[in-house]
Amino acid sequence: MRIIIFKRPSWRNIALWGVLFFVLIAYRETATSVFSGKLKPIYKANVTTPAIALTFDISWGENTAEPILDILKQEGIHATFFLSSPWADKHQALVQRMVKEGHEIGSHGNRHIDLNTLGTQELEKEITTAQQVLEKITGHPVRLIRAPNGAYNNKVISTADKLGYRVIQWSVDSLDWKRPGSSAIISNVLNGIKSGAGAKPGDIILFHASDSAPDTPQALPVVLQSLKSKGYSLMPVGQLLDKASSTWPPESILKEEPTVPTPIVPGK
Repeated sequence: MRIIIFKRPSWRNIALWGVLFFVLIAYRETATSVFSGKLKPIYKANVTTPAIALTFDISWGENTAEPILDILKQEGIHATFFLSSPWADKHQALVQRMVKEGHEIGSHGNRHIDLNTLGTQELEKEITTAQQVLEKITGHPVRLIRAPNGAYNNKVISTADKLGYRVIQWSVDSLDWKRPGSSAIISNVLNGIKSGAGAKPGDIILFHASDSAPDTPQALPVVLQSLKSKGYSLMPVGQLLDKASSTWPPESILKEEPTVPTPIVPGK
């Protein structure tokens, strides 16, 4: 009869397996993404300065965008506006005011639909149609895009990347579109929806300047003044990315700026 003798594992081996287990748990999301090939948009930037990006989405409405521009001008702050092209086409003077006052224009698509539901050809058409409208109005290349409703998948990320875009998500959500009242919006940004998750260096803050968010103009001055009093610099996304050593999550790659065409002169 053959006798099998099991050796007791050494403390060294136990410690080694413990370390490996800890590493796998700590980085499980990254590991999953690497093995599954999942792509992600940029949620925030890794920076060494107290810099935060301020962003606004607009897809419809007549009443909210202009008061927000007035507030930003009064506070001396520039932001990124992600615009749906039909809204931009209907409000060309307002879009040109954004550009003139130093704000950055990003794409929010053409139709306000979930891009992850589209086939590749339709997705490309959705992005390029919006791009043509926005660049004609602004006279500047548009190279940032925020997917409507934040809906994305690998196809959205890879297609946008192929077309020279960075897909921008957010790390701090004001939830202003839910119309919770100005006090709730202020708290969502400064303190976080979850306790301790308020705006920090490298974050990208999401507001809306559509008429779906009528409380935003009242909340915005308090948010801006509070963040400035804490030493934060508020800026457009593109400027934040220029300051970044990398982006988060790890699956969002901070690439070199693509070669951009000569700016288009509005009206030509």
